Amino acid sequence: MRSLRTLVIPGAFLAAVVAARALLARPPAAIAVDLAQPLVVVTQWHGYGAALLALLVAAILAGAVAYASAFRTETPMLAAQVAGVAAVALAAAWCLPVLFSSDVYAYAAYGQLVRLGANPYAHAAPAGGNALLSAAAWQWGNALPVCVYGPAFVALAWATVALLAPLGTLAQLDGMRALACAALLLCVPLAYAAFPGNAAARLRAAALVGLNPAAIWCAAEGHNDAIALAAVLGGFALVRRGHATAGAAITAVSALLKPPGIAAAIALGVVNRRARAGAIAGIATAAAGSVPLLAGVATGLAPHGRYGAQASLQAVVQSLALLFSRDERLASLAAVAVAALACTLLARAGLARLRRGDDEGWIRLGLAAWVLVPNPYPWYGIWLVALAGLAPRSRAATVAILLSFTSLLRYAPDAIGTPPAAAALAIGLAAALPLLGLCYNERPV
Repeated sequence: MRSLRTLVIPGAFLAAVVAARALLARPPAAIAVDLAQPLVVVTQWHGYGAALLALLVAAILAGAVAYASAFRTETPMLAAQVAGVAAVALAAAWCLPVLFSSDVYAYAAYGQLVRLGANPYAHAAPAGGNALLSAAAWQWGNALPVCVYGPAFVALAWATVALLAPLGTLAQLDGMRALACAALLLCVPLAYAAFPGNAAARLRAAALVGLNPAAIWCAAEGHNDAIALAAVLGGFALVRRGHATAGAAITAVSALLKPPGIAAAIALGVVNRRARAGAIAGIATAAAGSVPLLAGVATGLAPHGRYGAQASLQAVVQSLALLFSRDERLASLAAVAVAALACTLLARAGLARLRRGDDEGWIRLGLAAWVLVPNPYPWYGIWLVALAGLAPRSRAATVAILLSFTSLLRYAPDAIGTPPAAAALAIGLAAALPLLGLCYNERPV
């Protein structure tokens, strides 16, 4: 019965597909150029964008009800059932006729730049006459963003676009999306192998990751967090099987895909002495391999970066500060200061729980890192969801899972348009609201 209820997740995505296609049957003339792109991305579509985003959010929230039902009983779904439902849901989400992020264009473009002998970590990337680079440059306003991913991911993007080049730009973009979907499915057995506890606890952790509707959408959209998480889970699974050195090294080296692997390797080294040598070696390898990335961030991103928080705790503080002062720099400093204070309090609470042997402490440390992010995009939420598997019935886990859903509000400024001050404050408040669940005293168990 639980597996039948979770079919609501793909069903909700299918309903959104039908509604979105009906809405796009008569599009406004202003978005004709967007609709002509290989993959359509909703960008500054105002009311039309709001309607399409509302369909996606409604589908994900409907799926969230079924998602929650999978954890209400002591006996969770079987791993094969989780993977099956996740696969059907990914297929349904894939069919949505629009995306809400242009990241997949950037991913493919980085691989194409390597094919052409260019540097993806440079600030300005030449589009030339290449169809893929031209499409990516158009999506990003004629200037690709500096690559902020590790060389392992860039190599993966290069291999994908090179393999699918004969099939055209759409196939290259869809190849990146297929990698993300396959990685999320792979996270199901890897989570079962990686998490501690009995079989029921490990199955619950696998379902938390694989059936999260927001994570499913973000994988279908092509985001690379599921790829990096799969590598981290693979490392932890090796540690559980007695290969502590190799597992810790793989966990750390996953930072060559995306940075969270470093934090996971450090945590692994703290709790497992046998894993320390592997963690140190892996971190050193990741650091050495990330020199081009660090140089690109230092020379291409940092000098051109501009602080602008959206849909976060920092956005709330920034918006409130701007009500009393028009000084944007002062408002930004206030937002960063409050975030740093919240991070410190959450980290202290997490460390105190860890000293008592309570795994909920790891989730609180993850939440501490979350509040430091000025723009917590929806695809970052999969990391919180994975942490929630360590103590799935704790208050911190509930907050983490709720944040994976409220982070969908970060789509609004890009899909609809830059919100006025009052709307920006409301979006930030709604996105950060789950954090209030950590602000009241607990009754002793």
